[in-house]
Amino acid sequence: MIAWQPAPLVRWQERALDALLVLVPAPPTPGVTVIDIPRADDTGVPWSRAASARLAARLAEASPRVVGWDVVFAGDCAPTAANLALTATLSRSATVLGFLLANQSEALPGPPPALALGGDAGTRLWSAPGAEAPCETFLSDPVTLASLSLPGDTEARVRRVPAAVTVATLAWPSLPVELARRARAPSAVVLAADASGALSLHLGPRAVPLDRDGTLRLRPRPAAMRAARTLNAAALLSGPVPDLADRVVIVGSSVPQRGGLRPTALGPLYPSVQIAADLTADLIADQLPWRPASAPWVEAAALALAGLILAVLLPRLAPLTGVALALALALVWTGTATTTHLATNRLYDPFMPALALLFSATAAILLQAALTARAERALRERMGQLLPAVVVARLANDPGLLRLRGERRIVTALFTDLEGFTAATVTLEPEALIDALDRYFTVVCAVILRHGGMIDKIVGDAVHALFNAPLDQPGHVDAALRAAAEIVAQTEALRASLGLGRTRIGIETGAAILGDVGSGARIDYTAHGACVNLAARLEAAGKALGPAVIIGPAAAAQSTQPLRALGLQELRGFGPVEVFTLP
Repeated sequence: MIAWQPAPLVRWQERALDALLVLVPAPPTPGVTVIDIPRADDTGVPWSRAASARLAARLAEASPRVVGWDVVFAGDCAPTAANLALTATLSRSATVLGFLLANQSEALPGPPPALALGGDAGTRLWSAPGAEAPCETFLSDPVTLASLSLPGDTEARVRRVPAAVTVATLAWPSLPVELARRARAPSAVVLAADASGALSLHLGPRAVPLDRDGTLRLRPRPAAMRAARTLNAAALLSGPVPDLADRVVIVGSSVPQRGGLRPTALGPLYPSVQIAADLTADLIADQLPWRPASAPWVEAAALALAGLILAVLLPRLAPLTGVALALALALVWTGTATTTHLATNRLYDPFMPALALLFSATAAILLQAALTARAERALRERMGQLLPAVVVARLANDPGLLRLRGERRIVTALFTDLEGFTAATVTLEPEALIDALDRYFTVVCAVILRHGGMIDKIVGDAVHALFNAPLDQPGHVDAALRAAAEIVAQTEALRASLGLGRTRIGIETGAAILGDVGSGARIDYTAHGACVNLAARLEAAGKALGPAVIIGPAAAAQSTQPLRALGLQELRGFGPVEVFTLP
């Protein structure tokens, strides 16, 4: 376990590995048979040691390779008929009997275990001062001993089983390890630690990698697979002898009253004899699942790499595309962990890194969406100060409508100016002048926007507005004329309270070039053309002509409302121009 992993993460990771072991099809278990002891024997009498002796005799007739007993024949060691019969029948087959760790200081009987330790493997084994062992009379050759300890983890589930335990400083193999050793017939099992501290089990020439602390990782089998390899002990006593030649036979009980049920990844009631069968089958077939010590670092590196990919690509992708990318990367990792397990039996967490990646990507996408929405709201508010609300809505729904690189279009330009503004800057206090301008521009800009115009810019005391820009606006000339009339009416009502002069307005329509102009961070969307310049000249001419609104000839020609002619006027840069005003 990596020290920095919090306990909740470890629990969820264990459950993820459980899911991988349960969902990925377990390899078949040829060569392993389970004999399940029921409550009663074939005569209906509760199962007894005498029935076990009869079962051992029947098994010897079937010539198995080795028989393991997930039973502790402890206590009541007097030379009774049942005990003598069991001693005789057990010695007729290669047999492994089980013991349990205990607190009393007592060495195990019988021959020493065929288990050698390498490196510091011995210091990492489960240990106890003594054990609850079978009667010594049952341990005549060829009977050996093995541990039946099945410790639960922090969730009380059996996920890992010690490959060996230490009793009174002597190391003993677990039942699955001893059965695999005797099935493969090596003289001894070696449990060794390499330079990195990784433990492995050497059964002859092949090394089996172990999980942390020298444990065997359990891969529980589904009920159908367990049923296919299981025989009823009572039926075996009275029925024909099955063909068990060269098979590993494990005897135990799934009866709850016998205390042989343990919680595993498949549920709370998994027979311990089936646990022994699962582990033995995986050891014999070299299919034992194991989690490398480097697994947390591999998972962290994979998560970091996927996160880097998302960090680079997410800002460039639409939200749904970003989610799809994160999901694809998560599936790649899950698939990689699954195929790696199928190919090498290594266990990498297939789900937690994927879920962490999806969670992080979702959080990043939501944050990006929030920032985008915030920026869009700010842009809408800013554009709402320059463009009519309906135009802002259209541009927000279809930004392609706005062409900023430069276009030629017919526009109506409206220029305003305040008479006597220079004098007002001298007579009014700065705060009063700014407040008056704020109120003035609020009124003027609101009128222009209400009539569909665009605020091009505000320069000093002047407002430059465009109609029929940036989008098409039918009747833009009349809209500009109506806006001019309303501006004059509303600003006249404000003159006394603001201390400002009369508003003059010049209006003309014609072709202009519109687009973004500027440098660096400072750009301006504006219009360039003769009609724009003429509108400025018309506004200035109002000072001499008298009317507040001066209209150019092109705008007058396109207006549908009656206008009053002012005759030809000499305008700087344009010569004689026929001008008009509102009636």
